[in-house]
Amino acid sequence: MRRPIFALAALLAAGCTTLPAASTAWTSGVNFTSMGAGTGAFSAILDGSTSAAAPYTIRVHMTKGGKIMPHTHPDSRVVTVVDGELCYGFAAVFDEDGCKLYPEGSYFVVPANAPHYGFGKTGDSVYQESGVGPSGFVPVTAPAQ
Repeated sequence: MRRPIFALAALLAAGCTTLPAASTAWTSGVNFTSMGAGTGAFSAILDGSTSAAAPYTIRVHMTKGGKIMPHTHPDSRVVTVVDGELCYGFAAVFDEDGCKLYPEGSYFVVPANAPHYGFGKTGDSVYQESGVGPSGFVPVTAPAQ
């Protein structure tokens, strides 16, 4: 009787070592496109369309060191961190040390027209943004120094 129990335990242990990492689970099967050459940030529309007057959801994969420069959106967005740790800042100027770290499971609201940016400060992260369109991505021009 012990032999089947040990065999089952061995199979379960072997299965646990071959499961994909969480970030792989959140990124596999999703058609990401680059958010700009060399930025280390990739996005995909999961549901809806940002050009329609309707709800939408976007998934973003940020690599370690990846940057999304300051920008705004005409609509408010709810951001949910689903994997890793996201560094997000609310300012018109990108600042690696000025962003707040949001751990996996965090969520926050980005108000309409609020300048903000993202940074892969501690490693890869995956997050989702949901809003009601129509939306857009409006780059923020850094103030003159």
